[in-house]
Amino acid sequence: MSAPATTLRVALSMRVMRWPENGEAFDGISHDWIVRLGSWGWTPLLVPNGVGDGPAYLDAFAADVLLLTGGDDLGRMPDRDRMERSLLEHALSTGLPVFGVCRGLQLINDRFGGRLTPIPGHVATSHAVAVSEPAAAVYGPRLTVNSFHALGIRPDGLGRGLEPFARDEDGWIEGVRLPDRPLAAVMWHPERLDAPAGDRAMIAAVAAARP
Repeated sequence: MSAPATTLRVALSMRVMRWPENGEAFDGISHDWIVRLGSWGWTPLLVPNGVGDGPAYLDAFAADVLLLTGGDDLGRMPDRDRMERSLLEHALSTGLPVFGVCRGLQLINDRFGGRLTPIPGHVATSHAVAVSEPAAAVYGPRLTVNSFHALGIRPDGLGRGLEPFARDEDGWIEGVRLPDRPLAAVMWHPERLDAPAGDRAMIAAVAAARP
C-alpha cells in the first residue's frame, strides 16, 4: 500500500560532478530538492551513482517513488547513465512508481525507443504549456513553467507506449505518462522557482498508483 502523500519517501537520483582543480568525481544534489521535498512533508533519500547494486540499495530504502532528477545530458556521464537505467528497469519490473524531471523525462523517452532533438530558446526561461487529461485535473488546462533544457522531444520522437499530456506552443512534448503504469515525467523542474503548484499532487498521484 502506498504511503500517504504527507509522508512519501522519495528516492532521488544524483548528478555526477567534478572538482575543477583535480577532476575528482563526486555525486551532488541541488539543495532546492531537499528544501522542496521538506516543504511538502516528504523524506528525500539519495541514491549515489557509485553504489554497487543500485536496485538493492533502492529496495533497502523502501521508497514510495523513484524520482529521476535533472542535469547532465544523456551520454555525458556514463556512471550516472548506468545507475539511472538500472534503477528505472528495476522500478518498471517491480511496479515502483517513477517520476522523471527534465533529464529524467529524456531518459524515460530513450528507454522506450524515443529520440531527443536540440531545441532552441528553452534554457533559463519560462513558457506556456497546454495540459490534457488526466493531468489537467491536477494542473489545469494551461500552465507557465520554468525551462532549463537544450534537448527536447518532438511528437515523432516520442517513445513507444508513452502518452503526452503537456505540450508547448510549438508542439514540443513537455509531459508524458505511461498508461496503466505508475510512471509520469515532466520537462520542467518542480524544485525550482516558477514551478507549477500542481507538481506535489502529480507526484503524489503517481506514487498512489502503485499496484
